[in-house]
Amino acid sequence: MSFDYILILGGPLDGEKPSPLLFERIKKGAELLGADEHLKAVVSGGTKSESQPLSEAEVMKNSLLELGISGDRIILENEAKTTLQNFKYTKELLGAEAKAAFVTNKFHIWRSKRIMKAAGVEYEAIAAPNGQHSLGFRIREGFLRPFAFFGKYE
Repeated sequence: MSFDYILILGGPLDGEKPSPLLFERIKKGAELLGADEHLKAVVSGGTKSESQPLSEAEVMKNSLLELGISGDRIILENEAKTTLQNFKYTKELLGAEAKAAFVTNKFHIWRSKRIMKAAGVEYEAIAAPNGQHSLGFRIREGFLRPFAFFGKYE
């Protein structure tokens, strides 16, 4: 692999568990971590409401632990509330020159790449499956694509 870190982008939660969509990202991250013992993960995502007991990053970390990934290989970034912030805050954690890849669902790759460039980083994109519960999110991405094309990321 040509990177030292993988950034797993946050996503929707089902209480204190990842949604099926987010779990696809987590599983893909765990697969990559399992293939390279030197690779570390940044799990990025904050809380989006006061009623949310755990941040997206904490939920992702818990899932990675359940999948057998050691806690010392997981870096939490639990402030980001948008994809742009996922990239910006991870850049602050790792430094601008870090060799990294990011994991998100296949339908989210195009817009994420545009947002990543706006954040001033160049990470390799790795697609997780869309999953069976992704139709609404795919429609949302289609709606947001023109905004990203014209540089509107938040």
